[in-house]
Amino acid sequence: MTIDEQKEIARKLPAMLGAGVERKPAPSMKPEDGKALIEKLPSMSRNDLKKLWTMLFGGACFTARVDWLRQRLEWRIKTLVNGGISERAMARASEIADETILRMSARAFTRRDAVPTDKIISKKYKGVVYEVIQRSDGFVYLGKHYATLTEVSTLIAGYFVSGNKFFNITPEKKK
Repeated sequence: MTIDEQKEIARKLPAMLGAGVERKPAPSMKPEDGKALIEKLPSMSRNDLKKLWTMLFGGACFTARVDWLRQRLEWRIKTLVNGGISERAMARASEIADETILRMSARAFTRRDAVPTDKIISKKYKGVVYEVIQRSDGFVYLGKHYATLTEVSTLIAGYFVSGNKFFNITPEKKK
């Protein structure tokens, strides 16, 4: 792709996309412009494809796979020509994304909730009783704060060992 062709695409692209590269309302592209751009994709270099990516998607491209870039750019151009993703599909995608976030956040709290906060956890190890205080923001052992019980158990044992296993704590099972 020559510099003149790049300049021509850069000049035409905002007009092809309508009001800009905004998600709402979905930008559009004339079918003849889209077809011409798709025909140029195979002859474009990696750098040209990345520049086109930035123009069409509004963000940086972090891949170096030329075949994947061409496929994804072709899909984006066809999407712009056909009017974008339907409102129903966008709503469903939002629902799925929200459910995923909820599932991930629920898992993140299971380990911390296994032991109530502000509780003293004791363990007799090699004839010495070790006491750790669990607080809402982590664990306190010998006046020093630790983020996880595993850090404390590793310090006491001298080698890596799970905090729950070392202190014989079993997490509550999901109902």
